[in-house]
Amino acid sequence: MSDIRDKARERLDKELPPGKIITSNGPTGAKYTEMTGLTHERLTANWATGGILTGCNGFTGWFGRRLGSEKYLGVFDLQKAAKDAGKPNSWVKSTKDNRPNYGDILRHASFHVDVALDFDGDILNRAAGGQGGPKAGCDIIKRVKGKGAYNPADLVGWIDIDLYFGSGSPAIATPTPEWLIGWWEIVDGADIFFYYFFRSGVVQYTRLRPNPQTCPSLPASASGAFTMGPFSVFTIVWNNADYPNELFAPLTFDRPPKMAGSSPGYSGLPFTATKLE
Repeated sequence: MSDIRDKARERLDKELPPGKIITSNGPTGAKYTEMTGLTHERLTANWATGGILTGCNGFTGWFGRRLGSEKYLGVFDLQKAAKDAGKPNSWVKSTKDNRPNYGDILRHASFHVDVALDFDGDILNRAAGGQGGPKAGCDIIKRVKGKGAYNPADLVGWIDIDLYFGSGSPAIATPTPEWLIGWWEIVDGADIFFYYFFRSGVVQYTRLRPNPQTCPSLPASASGAFTMGPFSVFTIVWNNADYPNELFAPLTFDRPPKMAGSSPGYSGLPFTATKLE
């Protein structure tokens, strides 16, 4: 993962490790207030008048501050927050062709915000405030597991923390096109690889055939960066210095899209690349 995602994991593992439950009352009340800006008394006063106040957005505000955001991210209109922070490209609209990564700040279709953790197969894990309310008698911050397979329609979108903070993410000459994002099968003679292109300009590879609907979380040794150029031609620079740079260009945008690739000094036929859908 990038430096900023490593920082996000370190922060959440320390403050909200697996199994930890932080309630707005009792022994964890002070910690809850620190992580949301709300007190139990303010919550119960709101509930007594029929309100539904919780700390879901306060938690994302706390999380953003811990990562170094000068702009408060404890809001529901995360797209506007990203724009106001001068990082409009960090807002990613949820589609069937993309998925959030660890630490991304999510805006749910159900008027809720929280933080993406890892995928467990096809299940998205999250760190979230607002897990209690009037019926529970307190509000709760904890890690939560999706109730079913990931559905992109459940999210409006998210702030990509690589793009928002810029730490550890490659510079992108032009925006990553939607058709590129996702898994591709790369055939180089008898060798087959699978590349996943992220919107942030990161690419990861594996030799194991993936589920096209899942995002990878692979080590830095299996990662690189790509830079888009004119006419959607781009270069991959792998983190492993023993791997040569690769140049790809689109061949067709029909379904599925196809590309051709090559490496400097490579005398064989061009690589063929087909998107997995």
